[in-house]
Amino acid sequence: MSNGRLAWALVLLVGGLGLGASCRQNRNGRAPDAAGAAHRGAHTDVAQATAPPEVTSVPGLDLAALGASEQETFWRVANEELSPCGDPHSLAQCGRDRLPCRSCMPALRFLGARIRDGLGPEALSELLHQRYNPQEVQRIRTEGAPSRGSSMAAVTVVEFSDYQCPHCAHAMPVLRQVEHDFEGRVRVVHMNFPLEGHLRAMAAARAALAAGRQEKFWEMHELLFSNQRALENNDLDRYATQLHLDLNRFHADMDSPAVAAEIAATRREGERLQISGTPAIYINGRVFNLPIEREPLRQWIQEEIDTVAP
Repeated sequence: MSNGRLAWALVLLVGGLGLGASCRQNRNGRAPDAAGAAHRGAHTDVAQATAPPEVTSVPGLDLAALGASEQETFWRVANEELSPCGDPHSLAQCGRDRLPCRSCMPALRFLGARIRDGLGPEALSELLHQRYNPQEVQRIRTEGAPSRGSSMAAVTVVEFSDYQCPHCAHAMPVLRQVEHDFEGRVRVVHMNFPLEGHLRAMAAARAALAAGRQEKFWEMHELLFSNQRALENNDLDRYATQLHLDLNRFHADMDSPAVAAEIAATRREGERLQISGTPAIYINGRVFNLPIEREPLRQWIQEEIDTVAP
């Protein structure tokens, strides 16, 4: 097994089709979605009961990078899964016949890429469901949370994050790169989700929001992640001084009930979404369930932009 495939296998074993590497909350993760599994099973049964002869080629779809067994898996899943738009056609038929659903070809390419990661049929079906089923889209309450980018942007990226989480620190520059890649078309929203086991995460979240009261949230945000091992009170004061903040106001805002309420609100929203670790990223309301790297994020966001384009 190649290094890339081994990495994906570990992601699935440890994260249960989650977000890859993450800092975990000190509680049990969400239970399996029995209703969702039943819903997917019903769809598969319908597809199998009414399916025309299996599709084994789709114009414009290049599977040359897949081996024979991988192609067999690809067509098995593509013929069993329904169109992402809920039409009574298989995903493969939708792509072959160029049916109106604009998500079919992207879904087929997504399926091919995940097979190259070494995933099996069950995992592939689950990933397709999470990525394309309309019922998986969440309405996330982000009112008042720090954001960067136009509220009219085609794509909104929401990140639940903890300033002591090393995986969140890894995600920070990756998300910044993607913002530059799609300047003017992406809005990023930061949601504080300090984990109980990280003793300085709450103070750091308060410091970031307090800096935001002086229009320096994102500057403090980057300083905190860049200096993740130095988050004591004197360190936070040093960063505030570096950003030329009014220290008296900074201290007052850090200790204010309003800042505490903001953090409590974003934590409640994360708990409502059953987030058990950080970073947790949602793109246009759908959980991003791939490794947090530039290229997977770029592909996902570009597909969102293409899908909503007139």
